[in-house]
Formats: sequence, structure tokens, C-alpha cells
Amino acid sequence: MESVEGAALPRTIEAIYSYFNGEQEFTELMRDLEAFLTVGSGQPIFSGEIDSHFRIANELARTLSPGAEFRYKMLVEGPALKLVFDRALRVVAQSESARTAYGDLGSLGISLREQFPEMHAGGSVSDIGRARTALLEQLTGPVTKAVIALFAPEPDELAAEADGEMRSFVRLPDDGGFVSLSRFHTPDVVTVTLPAANWGEHIAEMLRRSLGLSRSETEVLELMLIGRSNVEISRERQRSVDTVKSQTQSIFRKLGVASRVEAVQVIKDITSLAALSGAPPPAAVAMSRAKRDITFAHNPSVWKIEEINGREVGYVHYPAHGRAREPGRSVILFHGLLQGPELSDRTQHALRSAGYELIGISRPGYGATARAPRDGDFFRTALDDAHAVARKLRLNKPVLLGHLFGGHAAIEYAARWPDEVSGIVFCSTYFPLQIAEHLVPIGAVQKLAMSSGLTSWAAHQFIAHTGVAYLRYGGAQRYLAALSERSPADRKAMEDLDIRSLLHAGARHASISGATAFLADTAASRHDWSGLLPQIRIPTVVLHGASDPAVNPQIARLAARMIPDCRYEELENTGQQLLHMVPDKLVVALDEIREKSA
Repeated sequence: MESVEGAALPRTIEAIYSYFNGEQEFTELMRDLEAFLTVGSGQPIFSGEIDSHFRIANELARTLSPGAEFRYKMLVEGPALKLVFDRALRVVAQSESARTAYGDLGSLGISLREQFPEMHAGGSVSDIGRARTALLEQLTGPVTKAVIALFAPEPDELAAEADGEMRSFVRLPDDGGFVSLSRFHTPDVVTVTLPAANWGEHIAEMLRRSLGLSRSETEVLELMLIGRSNVEISRERQRSVDTVKSQTQSIFRKLGVASRVEAVQVIKDITSLAALSGAPPPAAVAMSRAKRDITFAHNPSVWKIEEINGREVGYVHYPAHGRAREPGRSVILFHGLLQGPELSDRTQHALRSAGYELIGISRPGYGATARAPRDGDFFRTALDDAHAVARKLRLNKPVLLGHLFGGHAAIEYAARWPDEVSGIVFCSTYFPLQIAEHLVPIGAVQKLAMSSGLTSWAAHQFIAHTGVAYLRYGGAQRYLAALSERSPADRKAMEDLDIRSLLHAGARHASISGATAFLADTAASRHDWSGLLPQIRIPTVVLHGASDPAVNPQIARLAARMIPDCRYEELENTGQQLLHMVPDKLVVALDEIREKSA
């Protein structure tokens, strides 16, 4: 077998360090590593010299901003409502406040060049959904034209003028508010800053202090702004019409205008421009929003937060029709590494119609769940959290659903509480690669994983730090595209807006708190745990897509043969998104487990 040496070694090292120059994306880096790690059938040779460079690169990744996608971070920092568009007029990054207000716009694949996507019939309507609809209306017309105009000069031309920066303001046609646009020489994107709505609630008080308005004049001004006439104001404030007229004229003088229309427009301008300053909203507003919003979620309405042993634990709950409580009618989902526990609309409907309820608990440090205690074990804490929620909801012998990397957790849960579960369904599960040493691994991560556990701890940390940064700062769309490029079925799944948005929410769910939880999660399963498979003593079904781009179906078949009471089903024309695309197969598997356990 060839080793990584000669000309390949310096190219490998160059690929690792060039990532920090912003010259390539994370997916390109992984392809470079894949090309340089020569592999035959069996264990690849992992050079000790490369490992030393991984250790250095990991230290850099912990403190530097790696990768081209991370350059967007400086453009969206702070509390302002900001969106970043690339030359294809796609949203490639957004500020946290914009994510809170509108959800994940990158997951929609929004492009100003195309008609905006619409939620299909039956999709959930939420405050975020309504805000997003209003936003999409704002972005059409003048804003689109202004973004295109800013992209007109070539980057070299832009660098020569205005210190490499161009700015413009656009007035919105509906309410007359301002939108600020800016473009820098690098990165080659346009940042759009929108007026924050909460400023309107406090503008009257600002004007009172800055223009010397009396409190009674401020009251008249507030009513004037919402369209009240002098007569209506006099009735509402129990003042004579003449008094209101006098106060109105005083307001006009202080504003420097001659009419009500001009006064309203000036105040809108001041409100809009003040909002663009990026100042944070009042503390009370920020606190109420933080308590209410789960910004990483695809559908925040299905999420619950419980305090368990002094820690907050987030989970989703999809109740069944009639909340049937017979054994095996409940499902506990153990989610994968870069996904969350949320379900697609079609899977929700299929489970509900078949009489199943499902809960899915975020592992420690993911989503809304607090990190594991400093002196606690990540894996044990995750299992304890799931068990506590199951007991709180009084689930009756639930079926465990191990999705992707969640398969290991499902086995451990069943081993700890064997009398409390009905069975296990493995869905697109990542089984230990070591059970198939004769198979050729697919992709850089698998090649690294088959070399002494998950390679070295240094390589593991480097991939986790750079990967999480990639997902948090603009790379989720490209990551999912790269993941599905080997599977026609998954490419088709990505055309479904609901599933695409769901997968983006999963990436946010895993990366919202940084790399710490991701590292702890991957470390918990980086050893060969295939010895647990023959010890499973409950009914089991393994569902796997024939074109799964991440786990070779042959590995899933081998794993199924190691489980005593197991049925294996391989689905043609199906990739990794089996759970979200083919829920009827899941329902059949759940019915089978329930009948066997009865």
C-alpha cells in the first residue's frame, strides 16, 4: 500500500495551512485531504508528520478565523439587522438579530434574481414566517436595483476609490424607511442593513428630549404618527380642538416643517436612520425576545425547554392524535451530529396519522440544551437528559430511533433501561467503520476515521473547529450541496424547501454554541463500539438508503447481521435523508417493533 509521502506530503501540508488564508472553502479542504490520503482496501496509512501539522493547525483554528466563509463574520457582528449578499444575489450571511427576526434566510436559498420561495400548503405559520414575508417584500424593487448597482464596479475599480468601500441609502416604497447598503473591496459582497422595528416604539421619547417637546406635545406627536386627526386626538386626550391645533403647530415649528405629512415623513426618516446606527434595543425588549425565541429552530413552536437537575434541556415534542398511551406508541429520537431532532412536515404527518408521538432531545451544548457539567460525562449526561424527559412525559415503553450518529446513543439507552423500551429502529445510522476493514472508505473524513479511531485527536479537533466555523459563517448551503452530490436521491430531497430549511436548522442546532459540544459528541463515539451490536436483545430494524453518500450500505448490512433479532431493509432510490423523505417505511418499522414487543 502506498503511504502519504514524496510530493503528496508537502501538498497535504500546504492544503491544511492554506485554509487559513481564506483561499479555499472547508469542502475544498476536505477534498484536498481526500486526494492526498492514498488508500487501498483496508486501513489507510496516516503519516505521523501530517499529524504534527494537524496539531499546529488545530491550535491556529482555535484562535484564528479560518476559511473564506469566516470573513463574513465582521460584516454581521453587532445587534443591527444585517444581510450579506454575494454576486449571485444570494443571502450568504446574516446577523444574529436578523436570524432572530426572520429565521435562517440562507436555508431558503434566497436569490434576488429569482422568485422568492413560498412555503407549501400546510406549512406552519409563525411570527418568524410573517416577518420573513414582510422582509421579502422589502427586498424587491429599489433594494434589488441598489445591490446590483453596487456590484457593477469590478473589485479592482472599487479598491481605488473611497478606501475600497461604497455606500448608498434606499428609501422603501411602502413606509418610507431607509435601507443602508455597503460594499467593500474584500470580501466581494454587499451588506444590507435594515431599520430595526423596535426603534419606532421609543422615537417619540427621543424627539421629546432632543427637540424640547413637552410631554403633552409628545402625546400628540405619538397619536399623529399613527394617523389620528386633531379631532380624534382631542377626544382621546380630552382636550379642546384648539389646544390640539396649537400643540400641533408647536411641533411643526420644532421639527422645521409646515404640514402633518412633512412631520410624519421627517419622523420616519429620523426613526429609520436611528435604527441603522446598530444600537442595541432596550434591555427589556432584548430579554423578552431572548426568552421567547429559539433562533436555531426550523419551527420554534414544537420546542419545549425543561429544567432538569439545574440545567435547561431543549427538546421537540410531536404529539399523536388522541395522545395514545399504549406501549410502543411513543418514539424517542436520538439525533445526528449535524442535524437536530426536528422532523419534516411529511414525517410529522405520517407519524401523527399512524398514532405515534415523538420526542427528540438536544444533546448537551446543542440547541437550547445546556452543556454537560464540567465534572460530568457528555454521553451519560445526554442519556440522563433523554430519560428524564421521557419519564416526565410518562412515555410507555417507547421505541428508540437512532438517526445518523444517534444510533450509538440509542443502543446505550436501551442497555441502561432495557425494561423501559420496546425496540430500536436505526435510520441512516453511522456504524463503526472498523467492522468493515476490507471496504474502501468514502471521502476524507472516513479515510481519516479508519486510521486509528478517528485519526488522531489533533486531526479530530482541527476538523471540528474548522467545520463548525464553516457552518456558522456562510458554509451550510455549500456543505449540504457537497454532502448530497454523490446521491441523486439527496439532491432531489434538497429541492424540497421544507427539508432544505430543516437541514440548515440542524446545522445551526449543532453549531450555535461553538465547537465544544461537537467535539465532546464526536469524541464519545470515536472508538469502535461495534461490540455492542451483538448485545442488543430487543426487536430491531435497520433502514438504510442504497445511495447513502456518507455510510456505505455494505457497512449497514454487516451491522444488521451482528444484531440477533434484526430485520434489514435497504431502500432503492433513497439517500441519507430517508427519515424525512420516506416516512411510510419508518411507520412500518415502528408497527413491527410494537407488535414484536407486545
